[in-house]
Amino acid sequence: MSTYILIHGSWHGAWCWEKVIPLLEKVGHTIVAPDLPGHGQDNTPTKEITLQSYIDCITRIVDKSVSPVILVGHSLGGVMISQVAEYYPDKIQALVYVAGFLPKNGESMFTCAKVQAPTRFSKLMKMDIAENTFSFPIHAIKDFAYNLCSKELVENLKPRFCIEPLMPSNTPVTLSDDKFGRVPKVYIECLQDKAILIETQRKMHTQKPCTVYTLDSDHSPFYSDPERLVQVLLQVT
Repeated sequence: MSTYILIHGSWHGAWCWEKVIPLLEKVGHTIVAPDLPGHGQDNTPTKEITLQSYIDCITRIVDKSVSPVILVGHSLGGVMISQVAEYYPDKIQALVYVAGFLPKNGESMFTCAKVQAPTRFSKLMKMDIAENTFSFPIHAIKDFAYNLCSKELVENLKPRFCIEPLMPSNTPVTLSDDKFGRVPKVYIECLQDKAILIETQRKMHTQKPCTVYTLDSDHSPFYSDPERLVQVLLQVT
C-alpha cells in the first residue's frame, strides 16, 4: 500500500479531493490532503504567504513518512510538488501532475502560463501586489474549471473558494537534474480543460520524461470524473 499526498491548486482547499479520498482509502492506501496556508481551514493571513509557506507545509508531511510517497499536484500544485521533489528526491515514489503546471528550473507558475495565449478567462484574473492577492471572479468558475460539472455542484462549491496569495504563483522554483530530474513523473492531461488548455499541458509534459495518461475531463477531474482519476492514480503504484 502507498501513501498519497494530494495537493490542491489555486483558490481551492483539501475539500476538492473529497470524492477521490474514499476511493483510494477503500483499497487500503493512506491519504493525506492538507489545506495549504490561507486555504480551507487554515487561517494564515494572506499577506504572509509565500511559495516557501506552501513548500514547508508539504515537506513537513513528507518528512514524517517512513516510506516514499506519491505526491499529487493539481494545477498550481504542480509547482509545489516539483520544488518539494528537489528537496526530498529519495522520499518521493512518483510525482503526479493532474492538469498541473510542470515548471523548468527558474520558472514560476506565471512563467509556465505564458506559453498559453491569453483567454477570456485569464483576462478576468486580478493581481494586487500590495495585498498579495491573486483573484478570479467566482461567477466564471464553472466555465473556467468545472465546465463538465453540473451547475448545482458548482453552486454548492462556491462558498468554499478563497482568495489566492499572489507570491506563490510569481516565485520561480530551483530545480536540478540530479534531484528533481530523477524522480519519476506522471502527467494526467485533461482534454476539455479550459483553464490550462490541452496544448499547454502537452507543451509542458513533452519537455520532461513523463508517463502520460489522458482523461476526457475538464480542469477538475476530482469532481467531473473522480472514478477514472482514481483508476489512473492506482496505476502509479
